[in-house]
Amino acid sequence: MATDQEQSQYPFRINDQYVKDLSFENPNYLMKYSNDSDKQPEVGVGLENNVAKIDDEHYEVTLKVNAKSTIGDKSLFIVELSYAALITVAPNLEQDILEPILMVHCPFLMFPFIREIVASATSAGGFPPLRLEPIDFASLYMSKKKEMAENKGNAN
Repeated sequence: MATDQEQSQYPFRINDQYVKDLSFENPNYLMKYSNDSDKQPEVGVGLENNVAKIDDEHYEVTLKVNAKSTIGDKSLFIVELSYAALITVAPNLEQDILEPILMVHCPFLMFPFIREIVASATSAGGFPPLRLEPIDFASLYMSKKKEMAENKGNAN
């Protein structure tokens, strides 16, 4: 068990992780048994990262995942998951350290749990488990930062 001194060396701690919202829709399950069953379904996945400041040392990081499987214009399944973590950060943490913690490190640590929940939901819905591909949160963060800087430069 880490001592208080050892814990204070780390700039953040994940206090808790939890499902905020989970929805699984299975509107056309019986299509598996129709003439279209030989067609390969398409799967689209979207991800959104939101951070809410609770106070100077606590944040809630929420990852929202939307996955939809379709054949033609028919939905086979839709999964919507909001998964959150309560984070404690070191006091007076500088913004250039805080942002990557909230936008890269925490989502990276949360992702395996999200992946398992989505796989379990699709499997329980009668489909092969949807195994989300690993996500490079650092690249996403850098792209978003670059885009924001460009937008700020264009606004001037």
